[in-house]
Amino acid sequence: MSRLSVDRHRQLIATESARLSAISADDLNRQVDHLEGWTVHSLVGHTAWVCRFAARCLTADPSSPPARSSVGDPPAGAAVLDWYAEGVEELSAALDGADVGRERPTWTGPQPAAWWFRRLSHELAIHRWDAFTAAGREVHAVDAEQALDGIDEVLDVFTPRRMQFDTLAGDGETIHLHTTDVDDGEWMLTLRPEAVEWEPGHAKGDVAARGAASDLLLLLWSRIGPERVEVFGDESLLHRWQSAAAF
Repeated sequence: MSRLSVDRHRQLIATESARLSAISADDLNRQVDHLEGWTVHSLVGHTAWVCRFAARCLTADPSSPPARSSVGDPPAGAAVLDWYAEGVEELSAALDGADVGRERPTWTGPQPAAWWFRRLSHELAIHRWDAFTAAGREVHAVDAEQALDGIDEVLDVFTPRRMQFDTLAGDGETIHLHTTDVDDGEWMLTLRPEAVEWEPGHAKGDVAARGAASDLLLLLWSRIGPERVEVFGDESLLHRWQSAAAF
């Protein structure tokens, strides 16, 4: 369950999609150093694709989910910027017309439509950060309250489905996360062979990472390294997480 209201996620979607629209044609060929093989063009095209696919899911019955092929590939060159703008418009219309309590298809199975509001607000925030970092633009931190919910989403949604547990090689090791800029931001993670167990709250871990909520979110998404936060204990566990987190 999200910490934020559907309305708040809707506001964040509007904010982050508008920020990403500031990317220009001159930025598109820049490499994204922390995403091997990606350029800013890749990011804009991918985000536009997700917006379009989510819009289709928000109007589909769970028994008839849209095929991924229902959304074409992003266009080459600067045309991707218009394709992005059109995708955001399509998503916005679908969000405005959504019955947030009605079940819709998602890649985790049928969920209330509110699931997509949460997913898109975090998708846009992370990829806006990616694009601005690669383009050398001023990078806004992810909203702190949003980052708290984003960390929950990583642990709830992505870790069970996308973590490479053979690489993580969990054997009961523990990671403690602690935000320094907002209350109610502590998590204890226990690494198991086929799962990551977690609960909110304070406890002593084999490693502790302390930092702004935005930085801890970016750490879990392998966008920044452990050197960007305070680390106490076995830092190798954070590197193992980043090697295994195929998000």
